[in-house]
Amino acid sequence: MTTAVSSGVERAAVWRLLSLGFAPPREEALAEVEALAEALVGGADGHAADVLEAVRSESLDGCAAAYHRLFGGAVLVAPYEGSYELDPIRQGREMADVAAFYRAFGAEAHGPAAERPDHVGCELEFLAFLELRRLRAIDEDDQDGVELLEGIAASFLCDHPGRWLPTFFAAVHEAAEHAPVYRTLAALGARTVADELERRGLEPTPLPHRHERVAVERDAFECG
Repeated sequence: MTTAVSSGVERAAVWRLLSLGFAPPREEALAEVEALAEALVGGADGHAADVLEAVRSESLDGCAAAYHRLFGGAVLVAPYEGSYELDPIRQGREMADVAAFYRAFGAEAHGPAAERPDHVGCELEFLAFLELRRLRAIDEDDQDGVELLEGIAASFLCDHPGRWLPTFFAAVHEAAEHAPVYRTLAALGARTVADELERRGLEPTPLPHRHERVAVERDAFECG
């Protein structure tokens, strides 16, 4: 395995870990988070080891309670991109644009949770999906496919996750002082997004944190 492919496998694993970690807690999802974190120990600036320790030290009920406190009811941290867009008209446009990225790759279903397309778990899962598709194109020596997937991933990251996830992860890290699973996931996510933006030379326009706490309703979308 080349160094480039090895790095791609690690990126896909981190995106997948984060997508599951920020989905509503389920036993099988947390088991996969633990397995991925264990496989990633030694990389990701040590953050994977912190996630592994936190997940192993917390019960499913404890994770569920922390998740609800952070992201449910009177929301401490909104897990939707649209919640960081101040213009209500642009909120709808951004959500439609995210969904269009998914549809272009047939990625509407079978994600870790039934959620809006702009949910943090869905956007992270799509990044994992694109990286796995790119690795398959490399394996098939499909250079055009590799270049296409590189371009799509860069556009999606710059237009969507790269604009709001740094704000989201910082807010989670601050709010999750007594929720080590989510605090360590936020640290891993912040480092991963920063590294990926730097690697690609991208400078997205950041979306601000909205301080008001509002109820966020789900819809029936499943990310791919």
